[in-house]
Amino acid sequence: MKKFRIGLAVLAAVFVLGACGSKKDSATEKEEKKDIKIACNQISENSLKAAKKSMEAEGYTPEFVVFSNNIEALQAVQDGNVDASFAQHEPFMKSFNEQKGGDLAMMKPHVYYTGIGLYSSKHDKIDELPDGAQIAIMNDAMNRDNSLLMMQDAGLIKLNDEKKSGYTALDIVDNPKNFKFVEIEQAQTVRSLEDLDAATCFFTFMFNSGEDYKDYLIRDQHAEDFPISLIVKDKSKDTDWAKEINQSLATKESKKGINDHFKGVFTFYE
Repeated sequence: MKKFRIGLAVLAAVFVLGACGSKKDSATEKEEKKDIKIACNQISENSLKAAKKSMEAEGYTPEFVVFSNNIEALQAVQDGNVDASFAQHEPFMKSFNEQKGGDLAMMKPHVYYTGIGLYSSKHDKIDELPDGAQIAIMNDAMNRDNSLLMMQDAGLIKLNDEKKSGYTALDIVDNPKNFKFVEIEQAQTVRSLEDLDAATCFFTFMFNSGEDYKDYLIRDQHAEDFPISLIVKDKSKDTDWAKEINQSLATKESKKGINDHFKGVFTFYE
């Protein structure tokens, strides 16, 4: 019986030590994560490249994985195929969480924001848009909402005042010039300018297409409410790597590189 008790004690000690070792290894792995995969699109990849040296100065080896659209990029984070994403604004991320059952979080402090404008290659002024003009708006929930609110702010349409957000064309209660709204994937709105009277486009997509992003008929009035910074799984938001990678995007060197490339497309939070 005595030997049996000793055997149980030894076995218990082995389990305890093994558990402690496992926890220690897990904690060490969490603290020492240095190879970081970041999802992006063709535009945000340039911001990440400008911040790469700042990331490397913190001891990280970043890899930038380019996706063709923002949903795929966020899904890659959600599925654990990449560690983070940098391209999408916060309302877009929240919409993804609601629609896809995601648990993504945006790091703070926020890095920067950009804007959207209503552009036309056929008309030089907003009052030149003809009756029945066809206007492209972005087809995802958050950016469609922002597009319609921008046009309401400019007095072009009036939306149902019983709602505060989540607008669609069905919520238009006054449309004096009978504009026709065509929903298009956000990255394709610039291309639609060839065929339609006007289109709501991100500054970033206009710039990337070689167009003058400042040549808008009207622009949004609340761009700062759409912050962009590193997006990670909620469980990762308190890790050192997530904080330091996010901070790397706003160093003096990173800001200069981003501004040199994008010529003012982005505004940094101070």
